[in-house]
Amino acid sequence: MIKKEALQRFREYLANEEKATATINKYVHDVNKFQNWIGEQALCKAAVLAYKSYLCEYYAPASVNAALSSLNHFFGFMEWYDLRVKNLKIQKQIFTSTDKELTKNEYERLLQAAKQKKNERLYLLMQTICSTGIRVSEVRYI
Repeated sequence: MIKKEALQRFREYLANEEKATATINKYVHDVNKFQNWIGEQALCKAAVLAYKSYLCEYYAPASVNAALSSLNHFFGFMEWYDLRVKNLKIQKQIFTSTDKELTKNEYERLLQAAKQKKNERLYLLMQTICSTGIRVSEVRYI
């Protein structure tokens, strides 16, 4: 069982490590969620692996890894190194999946909407982004 005092010390440790408030809250939330899931079960590697399997059933791999990272950080803080588990391996995608791509029809509708609003800047910006593949965050360098 994870005691509230341990979680409070963990929160203070993260603050001293200059973690962002959102990060601290996320880590503590994830540890609390694990504590609620485990309930009265013994805290052991098998329980952590079972929790990992549970997370895999209900969450995307990136979300599972985020939760496991929080737990591993906490286990390291508590010096419970034997409880740490490996993250899921996620293959990086070089290209975006096709369901996230604009169709030609959607692209033309967006251009038409910008034209109708007489927003030439937006019209040209959309053409630039779509024809070059530049990221939106990189537009400022043009």
